[in-house]
Amino acid sequence: MNRKTLTILFVSMLLCACHGGTQFNAEGGILELASHITINETPHSYHVRIANPWKKGTLLHTYTFTDSLPTDYSFNRNVNTVHIPLKRVVVMTNSLAHLMVELGVEDCIAGVCEPEYISDTLIRARLADGTIVDCGNSMYPTIEKIMSLHPDAIMVSPFEGTGYGQLEKLGIPLLECADYMETSPLARAEWIRFYGRLFGAAATADSLYGQVSHDYNSLKEIASKTVMCPKVMLDTRSGSAWYVAGGGSTIGRMIADAGAIYLFADNDNSGSVPLSFETVFEKAQDADVWLLKNSSSVPLTYNLLESDFKSYASFKPFRERNIWVCDVNQVPYFELSSFHPEMLLSDFISIFHPETSSGRHFYRPLNE
Repeated sequence: MNRKTLTILFVSMLLCACHGGTQFNAEGGILELASHITINETPHSYHVRIANPWKKGTLLHTYTFTDSLPTDYSFNRNVNTVHIPLKRVVVMTNSLAHLMVELGVEDCIAGVCEPEYISDTLIRARLADGTIVDCGNSMYPTIEKIMSLHPDAIMVSPFEGTGYGQLEKLGIPLLECADYMETSPLARAEWIRFYGRLFGAAATADSLYGQVSHDYNSLKEIASKTVMCPKVMLDTRSGSAWYVAGGGSTIGRMIADAGAIYLFADNDNSGSVPLSFETVFEKAQDADVWLLKNSSSVPLTYNLLESDFKSYASFKPFRERNIWVCDVNQVPYFELSSFHPEMLLSDFISIFHPETSSGRHFYRPLNE
C-alpha cells in the first residue's frame, strides 16, 4: 500500500465517528446474516462497521484493519485503524477465548479475564504455567497486568451506558465484540468470520462457520418434519422477578427452530423481560417442557427446586417430571453455545422430539 493510499485510508477513518449518531446499514459486505456488523474487504484491509445495539440505525464503532501500516505506527483512537494479524491480545470473554483455540490462534492469547469460568484445558494449562496471564475481573481488570503484556488489542464486550475506564487511556485498540447482541443464532455465529480475519485465519474461520451453519440448518430441517409441537418455558425467578427471554432472543428463536412453541414468543424483545410470578404462571402453567440453568455447585433436584419456591410444583412440567437442567459449572455452556448454536439446537430437538435421536451436549433430566 503506497503513501497516497494510506493517506486516503486515514482521512476516510477520520470522517467516520467512533461512537454516536453516524448511521449504520447492515447491508453490503461479506457477511450474510449478521445484523450488527458489516465487513468490506480490500486487498490489504477490512473496513468494519459495528452497530450500536441500543440505538437502532447508529454506529457503535468503525475500524479499518490493515496489514500495511508503518512499523512505527501507534494506535490513535480517533482514527480507529488497527494493524493485523493480531499477535497478542487480552480476551475478556470466555467464548471468544475458546473460539481462538478452535481457530488455532491460541498462541495469540496473552491474557484473559475471569479464568474461573474457562474450562478449556489448553487455556487452563497455559494459565497454570504463566503463558497466559489472569487479568482479573472483566468489569474491573488489572490495568498494570494488561500494560505489562503489551497487547496489540483488548477484546471487550460493550454494555449500554458504560465505558471502559482506564482501558481507554492506554493507547491500546479496544475491539468491541458485540456478537452477543445478535438476535439470530447463526447471525451471532457468523462473527466467527470476523474474528478469524483479525488473526490471519480467515480460511479456517470461514470453514468453521460453514460447518456450523450446515449442521444447524440440517437439524432445523429435521425438526420441521416432526409431528409434536411441545410448549416450552424457561428458567426460574430471581428475587421478586422472573426474567423471561423475549421471543426475539436467540433462545426464543432457537426453540422455534427446534419445532416447539416458546410460550413467550409474542414478546418480541431480544433481551430478558422481568415478569411477576403470577404473570409467568398464568401463561406457562400448562407448559410441556421446562428448561433451566443451574449455576450452583450443588446439583439441582426436584426437591431442592420445590424447597426454594413451593409454587414451582404447580407447573405441569414439575408434576409430570419433564424438567431439564443445564449445570453451567459442569458443562462449557457459555463457552460453546455462542458460536456453536447447532450444539444447543441438537439438545433442544433431543428433548422436544426424542424420536429423532439428536445428541445432547448441555442438558440433562432433572433428578429427584
